[in-house]
Amino acid sequence: MPNSESDPKWILSEGQPKDDELSTAASRLWPRVQAHVRHKLANKDPDERTLLATQVWEAVLRSVSKTLRRHSEIRSQIADLDAYLFGIFLHRFNRALKRERRREQSIELVASTGELEQLPGARDWKSVTDLERSLEVQEALEKMDTWTREVFAARVYGFSWREIAERRGMNENQAKLRFRNALRNLAARLGYRK
Repeated sequence: MPNSESDPKWILSEGQPKDDELSTAASRLWPRVQAHVRHKLANKDPDERTLLATQVWEAVLRSVSKTLRRHSEIRSQIADLDAYLFGIFLHRFNRALKRERRREQSIELVASTGELEQLPGARDWKSVTDLERSLEVQEALEKMDTWTREVFAARVYGFSWREIAERRGMNENQAKLRFRNALRNLAARLGYRK
């Protein structure tokens, strides 16, 4: 009998309606998930493997559970729930491995600060400027009112002024003018007044 730590049923029981079919499939697949992770990460510490498997599996189960509750018609389209769950797990697990590899490759260990200064990019002022700019943008976004933030996001995602204005119930010139005035007021609050 599996213990509660290795049995993923607890994930599905946290504040959600009971889904026996999904819970049973999750319990049935958990050993297969662990075996796959053990095989792929044979050189890693067993605790690290279990942690990664648990995190990814938990995210899969929560996501699938929410999706099945929101869109009940999807369940009838799933011919094999086990294959569906395991396929999603494989996709998310591979994505997690890629993220981990990128993170490991981006970290370069050096013995001293002298060696650190020799690394390319250690004296890269462009990255400092980029960091400052991203912090300024983040601050500006936080200080925007909801309407301005939504319009800004729509423009970033490629919506035209006409599309934005139609969704807001105004004409194109009104939307542009309101946005421009909001940006002027924001610049004044942030101290960028000309």
